[in-house]
Amino acid sequence: MQVKIFEAEDMASGLRQIRRELGPDALILSTRTIKNGALGVLGKKTLEITAAIDNHWEEKPATQVMKAGQALAHHAYSAAQAGDTSQNDSAQLIADAETLKKKIDSTAPPSLSQSNENPALRQEFDELKDMVKNLAGELSRINTEKVQQQVSPPNNPLLSLEQKLRSTKKNNIVEEILLSKGVNQETANIIATFAQEHLPSEEMEDVNKVYGFIHETIADILNVTPSDFGLEKKQRRMAFIGPTGVGKTTTLAKIAANYLATQSKSIALITIDTYRIAAVEQLKVYGEIMHLPVEVVLSPQQLIDALEKHNDKELILIDTAGRSPLDSLSIEEIRSFFTEDLDIESHLVVSATTRDSELVETLKTFSSFAPRSTIFTKIDECSSLGVLLNTQIHNNSPLSYITNGQRVPEDILAADKRYLAQLIIPPVTE
Repeated sequence: MQVKIFEAEDMASGLRQIRRELGPDALILSTRTIKNGALGVLGKKTLEITAAIDNHWEEKPATQVMKAGQALAHHAYSAAQAGDTSQNDSAQLIADAETLKKKIDSTAPPSLSQSNENPALRQEFDELKDMVKNLAGELSRINTEKVQQQVSPPNNPLLSLEQKLRSTKKNNIVEEILLSKGVNQETANIIATFAQEHLPSEEMEDVNKVYGFIHETIADILNVTPSDFGLEKKQRRMAFIGPTGVGKTTTLAKIAANYLATQSKSIALITIDTYRIAAVEQLKVYGEIMHLPVEVVLSPQQLIDALEKHNDKELILIDTAGRSPLDSLSIEEIRSFFTEDLDIESHLVVSATTRDSELVETLKTFSSFAPRSTIFTKIDECSSLGVLLNTQIHNNSPLSYITNGQRVPEDILAADKRYLAQLIIPPVTE
């Protein structure tokens, strides 16, 4: 018996090599997948086929055909089910199966079809014929399913969320949910990997469990600071800083109105935003409505004088001029007002409608103020709020408030982890 080992990229090409070198009567003894190259386990996969041909005696044609058919059927089914065949390889296997079927028909001894001398051999031939007959159809079905999976769009709207959860890998469905709500790729990938490691497979098929896990994870990531008015005995001095047009003055008025409603009337308002006449007038209007004193200062010394004048107040709120994150000179000018001895805490106000890249730049630029908290405005103008989570990675200060409209004082909410998590990823609705 002549035994030879062949290496091929796939079963189809391996069979061609065997037929070319050993002839059509060669038998396949074994197959295995190996990896070659200097990369070891990362090397290219190769199929190793051990085949043999008996040079000393010749089996009966029927036995040869049956063995060849069994070997072909076994390896074709195994390769197709494991996904190791391309469309071209499958076509070759199908052709081989059809050829073998014809050979079985022509090789079966006539006596077997005309008498019952050997019913066991007759039955074995019939079973082999049926197996090879069904081989082409089975391979075609498997390949059709593979092609459909490849061409189906990943976000097919006809698929229900339940179906997606069952057909998509764990980390992919979580990542898909996060990306659809504006969470950036980096953050979505981190949370998806965490879900893959900690969420059991059976729970991954439950929509509510998946969303619950996402909400809990986001809540753990978010850093918030509660409103601590009334806890401190000394006077609080809060300055609102940030880019232009984010709503600093309106946010200041909302906090003042809420303090009036829940704490006391011991408040003074100060503005150093003299670059916009409308800003000064706007703050004065709010002051008149709430019966609060408003001071306009033009220099650091005037700020010191105004703070001394209202030294008896519990809360002083300071409005500042909006500055572009790219205008470092103007930002430094604002910083010159807030010397360390004045004990003024800065609160960075940013708009949720700002692009992520610009927000990251804003956070970086205003970090020199060491903000005590961050306030997000205009969340009512956003279709997705992934930005609230995205910026946490780059933000050293916790979230204190979010605002969702222009009404004073209604449209402001103290930051709450669980509430924010559900704003970022709204719960699934029936």
